[in-house]
Amino acid sequence: MIVRIAARIAAVLLCMLLAGTMASPSLAQDKVVRLTSLDWPPFSGDALKDKGAAVAVVRAAFAAVGYELRVGFYPWNRTVALAKEGGEVQGYFPEYAGAEVENDFILSVPLGTSPLGFAERSQAPVTWNSLDDLATKRIGVVDGYVNTAELDARIADGRLRADKANSDATNLKKLAAGRIDLAVIDLAVMNDLLRTNPDLAGLASGLRFNARPLEDKTLHIAFHKGEDGKALARLFAEGLAKIDAKAILSQALGS
Repeated sequence: MIVRIAARIAAVLLCMLLAGTMASPSLAQDKVVRLTSLDWPPFSGDALKDKGAAVAVVRAAFAAVGYELRVGFYPWNRTVALAKEGGEVQGYFPEYAGAEVENDFILSVPLGTSPLGFAERSQAPVTWNSLDDLATKRIGVVDGYVNTAELDARIADGRLRADKANSDATNLKKLAAGRIDLAVIDLAVMNDLLRTNPDLAGLASGLRFNARPLEDKTLHIAFHKGEDGKALARLFAEGLAKIDAKAILSQALGS
């Protein structure tokens, strides 16, 4: 009887092990996490120190649970598309939380936060209390970016006029030239671009961050939907709890 019970227990354990392997085949084969990102200084970029502040946090979190991080850098829409397709790419980052993103991906716990708002010309400041006050303004956005639910809804239904660009740097140049009135941008990104981008040299004195931020946005990894994505989200949360993410982010941002 004892032998039969032991055999049954062994069989159950074997089935559980096999089920776990089948549920997360790529995680069982190696301990490498493959994500995509974009050149979005200071958070991410192939030429940045440690590949950027957000990359430094994500790498440290996965390393804390025994996983290696490999990141490929692409234009934004390609970054998202590769993660959505799946295959070897298991997700992308950094991404803001939003209903549209969560329809297609599994969002990680936040790896950090940063204020999102408007860049404006110093000599043409914009005062507003509600987004409806901006109906006459030309607002620069980056094609494919998630902003805030309220702003994106107003742009989608035509209540606000959006002027799309392929990058934040392009929007800042358009703003300085008077082609748009405001540009949606992350504060840390704006400061870094004006400080380091040679194409924007001389523009810093004429541009500033609007006094009223849109939202303090949380930054996430968007994992491909499926069992691997769920497993990686859990691993990232476990690893993040083992490190001082705020200190890593602050050090990388130089704040």
